[in-house]
Amino acid sequence: MKKLFNTSKTKNFWVEIVLGALCILAAIIFAPIWAKTDVFFKDWGKAIVDLLIAALIVVYLAGYLWKKMVRSGGIIRVLTIVEFCTLSIIALGCIFTQFKVINVQGACKIFGLALWCRGVVELFRAYYLSRVTTYRYSPLWLVVAIVMVTFGTYCFAKPFIQDEAILWVFVSALFVLGILFVIIGCMQKPVKAKVKSVDKNEKK
Repeated sequence: MKKLFNTSKTKNFWVEIVLGALCILAAIIFAPIWAKTDVFFKDWGKAIVDLLIAALIVVYLAGYLWKKMVRSGGIIRVLTIVEFCTLSIIALGCIFTQFKVINVQGACKIFGLALWCRGVVELFRAYYLSRVTTYRYSPLWLVVAIVMVTFGTYCFAKPFIQDEAILWVFVSALFVLGILFVIIGCMQKPVKAKVKSVDKNEKK
């Protein structure tokens, strides 16, 4: 435990405990058990899943797809721009669904659509490069692109992971993280020095 986490004694140990308590409280509030009740926070868990999906899409767009779009050219750039715009709309949809503007549901469907788009772009890229240039597209990546299209279509048509299952994984991880914070905070609590009482009548 000491090698993995900082358990040095500190007077700010209470910060870890408070963070842990907040994580545990959030895990309880976001849990799907409230979905069929009348509590005011019953939809917060679903909102968290939607916002997590939007955040992951933004990370994918900024960290990977943007570079692909800048480096590519011709018809490949056009297809990548279409992919970029499609996923951007989905990310915005995940955010605006909180305000009942549009309804975007299904993390598995969104994942399948993202896989399908990437696979299709890669297949077009392989075809384009083989016809226009002398570049030989890797057979391995070609197989990967076909698998992405196939699996993406399956995920979109028959989603096998429900949002509730994803939410359970999230709140479970959040709960465990909260417990760890509390344990670390308790381990960081300084030990009070014991003051030895000296008997006044005792002579040294």
